[in-house]
Amino acid sequence: MATFEDGLESLGFVLGGSSRRGGRMWHLQFNSLLEFVLHDYDDVVLLSWSFGLGEFAARQGWVLGTGELSFHDLYPATDVRLPVEVEAVEAELRRVIATLRVDFADLDL
Repeated sequence: MATFEDGLESLGFVLGGSSRRGGRMWHLQFNSLLEFVLHDYDDVVLLSWSFGLGEFAARQGWVLGTGELSFHDLYPATDVRLPVEVEAVEAELRRVIATLRVDFADLDL
């Protein structure tokens, strides 16, 4: 029977050590700009992500604010608490990816 850890690895997560509060920290470098970080505690997982918005803009030939790329990362307002279930983690990954698909020419923005 596959474990939770096996499931995370099948999604592409790599164990990255311990978090400051004692849980295990997992990383998923989804692409060159999007990274997911999962904190695995005994009874809950916290999932967060970061997107290199400044780097994305630079690749498009755009500038954000001062043009300093390192200050322009996009993060969620809060981490998401999930049960210790691979299916819940996978569903949240899909949800986040879907929300990052933005059509800047959409008149309803």
